[in-house]
Amino acid sequence: MTTETTATASGTDHWDVFISYAREDYIHAKDLYDALSGCVTADGAAPRIYLDVSSTSGTPVGADWQGFLEDALPRSRRVVALYSSIYFDKHVCQWELHEALKLNPPEGGRLIPLLIDPGAVAKVPYSVHRINWISAARPHWIDEVCKAVGLRPADTGAVLRFDTPVTGAVAGHTLPPLRVTGTAPDGMSPWPSGATVTLTAEPPTADLTGTLSASAAAGTAVFGDLAFRTPAAEVRLVATAPGCEPVVTPPFEVRAPDEQPSWDEPDRPVLTARGHPVFFPDGRALAVRDGRTLTVHTAEHEAAGTAELRERPRLWARGERCVAVADWSGRVVLAAPDGRTRVVDLPAPHGGRLNVPGALAFAGDVLYAGMWSGSVWSVSLDAEEPEPVLHHAAGVQVLAADGPGLLVGGLDGRLTRYTDGRADGEHLLEPVLLAATRIRNFALVVGEHQVYRLDLTGGRLLRVTQPVTAITGTLPGGELTAIVDAAGQGVCFDAELAVRVGFGTVPGARPVGSGAGGRLLVMECPDGSHTLVRDGRTTYVSGFPMAVSPDGRRAAVSDGERLLILSPEELEESS
Repeated sequence: MTTETTATASGTDHWDVFISYAREDYIHAKDLYDALSGCVTADGAAPRIYLDVSSTSGTPVGADWQGFLEDALPRSRRVVALYSSIYFDKHVCQWELHEALKLNPPEGGRLIPLLIDPGAVAKVPYSVHRINWISAARPHWIDEVCKAVGLRPADTGAVLRFDTPVTGAVAGHTLPPLRVTGTAPDGMSPWPSGATVTLTAEPPTADLTGTLSASAAAGTAVFGDLAFRTPAAEVRLVATAPGCEPVVTPPFEVRAPDEQPSWDEPDRPVLTARGHPVFFPDGRALAVRDGRTLTVHTAEHEAAGTAELRERPRLWARGERCVAVADWSGRVVLAAPDGRTRVVDLPAPHGGRLNVPGALAFAGDVLYAGMWSGSVWSVSLDAEEPEPVLHHAAGVQVLAADGPGLLVGGLDGRLTRYTDGRADGEHLLEPVLLAATRIRNFALVVGEHQVYRLDLTGGRLLRVTQPVTAITGTLPGGELTAIVDAAGQGVCFDAELAVRVGFGTVPGARPVGSGAGGRLLVMECPDGSHTLVRDGRTTYVSGFPMAVSPDGRRAAVSDGERLLILSPEELEESS
């Protein structure tokens, strides 16, 4: 195996091995070059070996050889110095050895002396005499050199194995975490941390999704969000890594999700209601949207009140007892679990026709609605008309209640704190803000590129870079806030901005409901189906709308005509 890429020492290029030798010892240097070229690096790649006169891996024709050497040495992981009597008489060799010594870390390992002439021992300078050399007189010296420079024979790759058996799967459901371990042959360096393992499925029509490449840590790569989109009678998983033979699982079945759980058990409430369910904060009453009609079903499962939207919904919010929905026209519906509703059409500024709500936030059961135009209104079941609260000139993207005041994120990317209608603090965040919520004494704001935590007591602002990019959905859920990107990769983070859960779903899915502090998520997929995600794993798939209660104890699942109320655990067991 030889290196075919023309080498340069510019930019970020580097060498695996730099051979330092006297011109009179060229035959020894070329033999070493050929032997090392027949090996591979720890990740299975061909090694890049610098030999100055090589046409493919030496100093390019026309280059300043001294300048090239000065660049190549610091960019080399290992330097093998061929000690001979002539080597220590050469000015350039002495310079290379001196530079390699300066680069050698205290623990050693970068400078590898190879003694090719026993008569050179007396000439070894004191400065490098303490560095152990490898003698070419020993029977297996080339194996010692290979090991010292981190190379191995090309035909002795690490052995992969699946530590987690896969005996079956359900289409759309997340597999348990899958572990793939690599073990190096005896006498070789351990399989390196950072080695990349890639998973594929046979046949490809099973459509394996999730994070399909993972880096190994302590010899093991873990895949925590794998799923199959389509059923298949016989599927195999294939794991590959550079320099390793592929490993294949025994065949297993990916079956279709089971039918809906039984609707006929007497203890299971069934509501004759079509549409999208949303639980009230009590976890028992439901608001069901069918088209533009919102119907309240009490805790006793009786239809108790209706209200009409003018356009499709844009925003939902929960208070202490109430729920609210705002449509794209500026109409807001506030509903209580006993069936009472309030419908208000928030006026557009200056007689304009466009009045889009930017954000909703509850303080108790008083709803605050912030508009793109900048006006903020309060709506309650006890007030006949909405009341203007303040006007934020930059418009409203996100909104959160702050005790007696409000936090307003404007279209200019600034977060402003208002108390009694007056601005008393401001922070510059970023142009696109996606969500805001209050958790204890903190306000969390999700931006397109960063997540922010504002200490409402001390005023300190903490920001961290988004763990996923190209965000398409975000949902605060009490203890955990969920975000998901366009590829279906998502995370849930807590008030400390620490990622607690990672998950994978179908591209284009977005979170539409949460329970149990955010540990249960309902995702709506582009095809209209809904999935239940528990602690990062998809555990139930429905072709129709679904919701979970805030406390995580109940789920409402539709069959297109009715709603079945049962526990999330019963749903998961049925699948």
